[in-house]
Amino acid sequence: MFAQRGKCVSAPAWMTALLIFVTATRWALAPHHLYYFDSANFALALERFNPALHQPQPPGYPLFVLLSRIIHFWVARPESVFLIAGLLAAFGALLLLRALAHDLFGREAGLLAAALLASDPAFWFGGITNEIRIFLSLTAAGVGWLAWRAAQRPARSRWLYGTFAALGVAAGFRPLLPVLLLPLALWAWWRQGARLRALAAGAGVLAASALPWLAVTVRAAGGPRPYVEVLWEYATSQFSGSSAVFGAAAPSAYHMFAMAVVWTFFGDLVWIWALPFLKIRLIDRTRAAFLALAFLPPFLFSALIHIGDPDQALAGVTILCAVGGGVLAHTRREWTGRALATAAAAVLAAHTVLFFRPPGGLARASSYRAAAAVNRMTDNALQAIAALRGNGPVTIVHYGSLVASRQLEYYFPDDYVVVLPDEQVFFRHQPLAKPPDAAGLLRPGSRRIICLRPYNASGQELPGWRKQGPVFYRDLENPQEVAVGPYRVVRQRS
Repeated sequence: MFAQRGKCVSAPAWMTALLIFVTATRWALAPHHLYYFDSANFALALERFNPALHQPQPPGYPLFVLLSRIIHFWVARPESVFLIAGLLAAFGALLLLRALAHDLFGREAGLLAAALLASDPAFWFGGITNEIRIFLSLTAAGVGWLAWRAAQRPARSRWLYGTFAALGVAAGFRPLLPVLLLPLALWAWWRQGARLRALAAGAGVLAASALPWLAVTVRAAGGPRPYVEVLWEYATSQFSGSSAVFGAAAPSAYHMFAMAVVWTFFGDLVWIWALPFLKIRLIDRTRAAFLALAFLPPFLFSALIHIGDPDQALAGVTILCAVGGGVLAHTRREWTGRALATAAAAVLAAHTVLFFRPPGGLARASSYRAAAAVNRMTDNALQAIAALRGNGPVTIVHYGSLVASRQLEYYFPDDYVVVLPDEQVFFRHQPLAKPPDAAGLLRPGSRRIICLRPYNASGQELPGWRKQGPVFYRDLENPQEVAVGPYRVVRQRS
């Protein structure tokens, strides 16, 4: 059906070109500072790992923290540490997706699927903003490839045990996704003959690959009960506002469903046009069952339970890239090397246009424009604070700003960060006790108080304050308290 191997682009050269593309585009576009709240949490975890303190946020991601610390031995800046970790995950995801699509639909499908994922807007977005989510693609491709091989090789149990081992290891990077992919592993076990002995052995392999890092995480959080409590508290805070399952209103739940659909399928615009041109029936019953179990559980979780950013859809996106590679590959009966390279270049170009020039609406959230806007906002705020801070301590008030308060805590560890209206005060990344009649504390020795308001706040909402760039500030001579809107920030009593 396809051209002989010698007439086609060599797979090593192809993958090398894609890895160079990923490295160059991510490194060139990466933000100057930690991108958002989660990024600062991971940076704090380089110093001290404790999910109970959101270092990083629950459930902890211990193996990602371990990988980052290893990189941190040679790379000082946490921004570069996470970028490198994301690149390593991206390389692994591309290689494994190529192997999966090759096994599912043929050699050319594997190469085209890798090109689709390398340039997909959500994959690109995650690679420059929140690199931990690239492990969603790595897990989906890796567990999927092992499960498919196990299902196709019933006499070789090592593929089945490899699938269960991958679930355990992957949970240390993205704890929820392996749970959602467990039905896929059980399907592979069923395809191998549904032997109870094999299932028991697989469960043992899963436990052996997961329990060591899980024990470390639970211990760091203070024990099983505190760990479960912080997990539940974090889950309810994340899910209750948008998931009908957790009590959210219908409009919010519908909006989240729409986000899941758009962010999962947006990148498919570059290949879905090819469906009418298929030369064969691409998906039989076995492949349909496999693809459904690999795609639907992560997608339904995003649609019904939680999705907040485009790169959280990457598990489903990765499986769709495998399908897209198969669709594009099977629109022709023979491929020459030039035709295949042209198709890949067209995929990269089309995705690049979508990433830099999205059509608007929800799709814009997975674009470079969205990432650049957050990066620009953060840079401006941090530069203004640094200039106003001078050489002395200040008190920083986070009053509804879109700049993450956790970033302020990380970049200005010697100052108090007061969060309003959540009524929290942080110093050196730990919450401080405050008087019951006040919303925050003034840092001892503070000569200046700085306040970050929302960027879209109209007018001068803080009378008597001056403004520099995106922040308000006022000098402190010796006041006992400062009013910030309806809140009082008081001087710390000895």
